[in-house]
Amino acid sequence: MSERRAYPKSVQAGIPKLGPKPRGWSTYTLGDLLTVVERPILLEPQERYQLVTAKRNRGGIIERGQLKGRSIKTKTQFVAKSGDFLISRRQIAHGACGIVPASLDNAVVSNEYVTLQPTQLLNINFLKHLTNTIYFQQTCFHSSIGVHVEKLVFNLEHWMTWQFHLPPLHVQRRIAAVLDEWDEAIARAETLAGAKRQQRDWLTDELTRTNNRQAMSELAHIVFSTVDKKTAPDEIKVRICNYLHVLGNRALTDDLRFDTGSATAQEIERFGLQLGDVVFTKDSETAEEIAEVSVVMEQLENVVCGYHLAVARPLEGIALGRYVAHALRNPSVRNEFVTRVNGAVRFGLTMETMDQIEIPLPSLETQLRVADILDTADSEITSLLRYIDQLRLQKRSLVQKLLTGDWPVPASIDRLLSGGQDIEHAVGVEEQRAEATG
Repeated sequence: MSERRAYPKSVQAGIPKLGPKPRGWSTYTLGDLLTVVERPILLEPQERYQLVTAKRNRGGIIERGQLKGRSIKTKTQFVAKSGDFLISRRQIAHGACGIVPASLDNAVVSNEYVTLQPTQLLNINFLKHLTNTIYFQQTCFHSSIGVHVEKLVFNLEHWMTWQFHLPPLHVQRRIAAVLDEWDEAIARAETLAGAKRQQRDWLTDELTRTNNRQAMSELAHIVFSTVDKKTAPDEIKVRICNYLHVLGNRALTDDLRFDTGSATAQEIERFGLQLGDVVFTKDSETAEEIAEVSVVMEQLENVVCGYHLAVARPLEGIALGRYVAHALRNPSVRNEFVTRVNGAVRFGLTMETMDQIEIPLPSLETQLRVADILDTADSEITSLLRYIDQLRLQKRSLVQKLLTGDWPVPASIDRLLSGGQDIEHAVGVEEQRAEATG
């Protein structure tokens, strides 16, 4: 049974507990480390201003369009400078905070935001990573007041009283540099993954383009599943492929954690999944999620298609399941599904729709060749996404270890930073001064 959370994943509601102070570190309140900055601005009606917003989950400060002064409803505005640390008063419990990038220098924010600058005790890049610690997130939640998680209001004065252990500045810089390297690696990999997705989508569009088109109901046997996750003692235990398995995966394999449930012998015979079956969403709360598709890439044991899904089993000698799955992702075919769904609150397909929607269908030989090419493209993307997940997991571990002092960062890291030997010398002087003053 999946764990039920009282709060969204963006919220860390646990009681903040400051761990033991590492050797050589000092303890400060946030009031020692951050100062409030206010730069009020009188909006000119005809002048255009850059607006920004703070994304949840510490997603950073991003642009929110530009407006002329007369179109900005909240007239109490403040200038945000590059390097400012912004906190959304109403969204900080969800991690809505971040550092203003150089590209958004001189943007304006309303009094719904707190603008802060680090004191000489705190490195701004170290602060960026500090926000990702569980302890930091918990202090934000417990400094927010309200009865509903979506309506909490930040109490800045209370938040400023929380204590944090911090290393000397030169160690803060080392830690930030290590974590910055992981961020850069993740960003580069995400950019590459995005480029590969665009390439794959272009290939899908090009390779599945043909004048020969055939209705879905003519190339496959289609059934709409009625199996839900409820268990009944007189039914057979099965594994159930659900809606989320299809949304998140282009290929269905035994690597997935299918739901557990039960089904009748008739349901197992009718909705049991076989190699080459194409599984797609038949109803959803959004039209865009209709006909999201996956294909069964290996023989699955005791797995049935669950509710909200349909199975298309391609007819032998006419269509290949792997090809059909790719063809259903063709933008023109996707658009046909989206425009033909019925419903207002929840959208759904009907069996009649399967008679109306046609997909490009070349010869079986061409289908096989196209499927092989696109499967290879998918495999490359999947491998890259797994790599990105590993990098993110590594970074989460590093954040918790480095920012609590569990793992020291060697001084040799300074050679890799901008400044090289000059940094090493400056750090040596700083360390000597720290030892002399105790």
